[in-house]
Amino acid sequence: MSMANGGGLRIVLDPTGISDGAEQVIATHREVLDGLVAVGGSKWTVSELRRLAEAEMDLSADSSAVTFGSHVSTEKVVRDSAAKAEEKIDAYLVESSMRKDLYESLVAFEARIGQEPDLSAQVTAEEKRMLDRLLRDFVRNGVALGDETRDRFMAVKKRLSELSIEFSKNLNEESSRLAFSRQELDGMQEDYLASLKRDDDGNFLVSLKYPEVLPLLRYCKVEETRRRMDVLNSSKCQDINVPLLEEALKLRFEMANLLGYQNFAAFQLEIRMAKDPETVAKFLNDLRQKLEPLAVKEHQRLLTFKKAEKEACGEAFDGELHPHDMMYYHTRLLDEAYQIDDEEIKKYFPLSKVVSGSLEIYQRVLGLRFEQDITRETWHDEVSCYAVYDQASEEFMGNFYLDLHPRDGKYGHAAVFPLQRAADRENGIRQKASCAMLCNFTPSTEARPSLLKHSEVVTFFHEMGHVFHNICTEVKMHYFSGTRVERDFVEAPSQMLENWCFEAESLELMSGHFETGEPLPDHLLRRIKTAKNVNTGLLNLRQIFFGVVDQTLHMSAGDVDTQQLWAQLRKDITMFAQAPGTNPSGGFGHIMGGYQASYYGYLYSEVFSADLFSKFASSSPLDQELGFRYRKSILAPGGSVDGLETVKNFLGREPNQESFLKQIGVTP
Repeated sequence: MSMANGGGLRIVLDPTGISDGAEQVIATHREVLDGLVAVGGSKWTVSELRRLAEAEMDLSADSSAVTFGSHVSTEKVVRDSAAKAEEKIDAYLVESSMRKDLYESLVAFEARIGQEPDLSAQVTAEEKRMLDRLLRDFVRNGVALGDETRDRFMAVKKRLSELSIEFSKNLNEESSRLAFSRQELDGMQEDYLASLKRDDDGNFLVSLKYPEVLPLLRYCKVEETRRRMDVLNSSKCQDINVPLLEEALKLRFEMANLLGYQNFAAFQLEIRMAKDPETVAKFLNDLRQKLEPLAVKEHQRLLTFKKAEKEACGEAFDGELHPHDMMYYHTRLLDEAYQIDDEEIKKYFPLSKVVSGSLEIYQRVLGLRFEQDITRETWHDEVSCYAVYDQASEEFMGNFYLDLHPRDGKYGHAAVFPLQRAADRENGIRQKASCAMLCNFTPSTEARPSLLKHSEVVTFFHEMGHVFHNICTEVKMHYFSGTRVERDFVEAPSQMLENWCFEAESLELMSGHFETGEPLPDHLLRRIKTAKNVNTGLLNLRQIFFGVVDQTLHMSAGDVDTQQLWAQLRKDITMFAQAPGTNPSGGFGHIMGGYQASYYGYLYSEVFSADLFSKFASSSPLDQELGFRYRKSILAPGGSVDGLETVKNFLGREPNQESFLKQIGVTP
């Protein structure tokens, strides 16, 4: 069974097809594994190893076909069916990852490779690396445990999968809204108000979708309105998701203990670039010490700013900065001290221009060519599809989908989903990459098109980096394809590309006033660049806070009060007190969906991304020769080479923190 279709993937969006498809995905994969085990590892040739790799490739793509609907469908019955399919497939994956018979076949085959030179010569270096990683994964999945312990381990992993799916589903289905009068939304632009739904009394309804809650927290002049929305956002799904997280923490600790690790963080970090919790703690603590002197000054500056505004308005000043104050006074500071007016700047970034300009930049820098594919069936009318070709050879490399606006039930953040990874089949035919980029940008209104704030332009460009990390991979084995690199390196390529959003050459291509077509003027770009590191201390301490929360939770035995820990660490690290009665860990999707014990990676990978960009900074962001070298050195190898080695290959030296510290304003 394969749902691949012409280099893309047929997404199944009917409940019966999803349910039947999930059963077939499992049955097909199990049949292949049974056949490989029947051969016996002592009789395996390289063909069996390649057949196993192909089975994993089909399993991944076909699973995406029947589960992706949970993130994008407008129909709840489809989302529910896809979530159930994901739960069923994940349960099977736990079982297959612990098949002792398959593990023993792999062990026997590896032994023969070491003993038989002719066989060893037939196995490529990439295949040997995959074999080594598969054996490692089997051990980390509990295959070497005794029968009784292994049964418990399997039960724990299955339950963890169920908890993760339920947690994510709850976030996607979250639909809380607060009603506000026009007066309570003082400071909000008319186009924002026009985008909101209203209740029967004419009040404006504000949800927790990004295009609604974030502008309110930045621009609304009414403190009580901001406070109420911050409380709602901070308590998102807390009643239903916090118990799931706290159960997961206990199970992760138990799982790590069963394998002989001190805690889950030690287990998780063993296969990351950082390697152990001590390295992560040192990285976060050292950076925190460098940032705190800046943050204290920034905090006082915002507090002074708040005091002056309150006095000017004749309102009482309580002498404190609250969570609902941070982004509001940050935005006010940017406006008044640096003349950064997001509402003015976004007029130069209509979404259509950002998309076309970004694609032009990626074409030039990476040596690619794009064509919009209007024949491709999509899951919603707003979704567009693009085919990707190598510029020099005209080889078709894959395609990607852009799904850029919010919908009820849709995934609520910004992410790229690798629906189908590029890799070679046993017969030599290459499966092409196909991925979907989901964002939640403000949609068009009757008065104006969808316009992006500069920060949203950065988000778009970042996520496109993940798209091309997947499409530009040249690995043969699915196991290493695209973004299947170390978790604390996966963000580095996209973070490096964010720098293009601050360079005149590239901004000229992706900006154009929605009324006049004029590109972003030089004086506005200068202001954006000058203000880039405003409140860098406070904003980066926020990231450190998330990383420390994550590490603390996963170095514990799971018997932790998440609300108390969150409140304590937030005040200690960020200088902002958590709103009473709220527990934002219920909305912290990262630590339930892939970044558990790994959130530090966002900052950790920025060290590498800044160093990578230093090469372009000394040349040009549109340097085609350097861009092609980047594609070949960083994107093409995927996980077939350690992330650190790919960085050294591109830089021609060992990486260092010099560019990173300069980029975030710690050093001049």
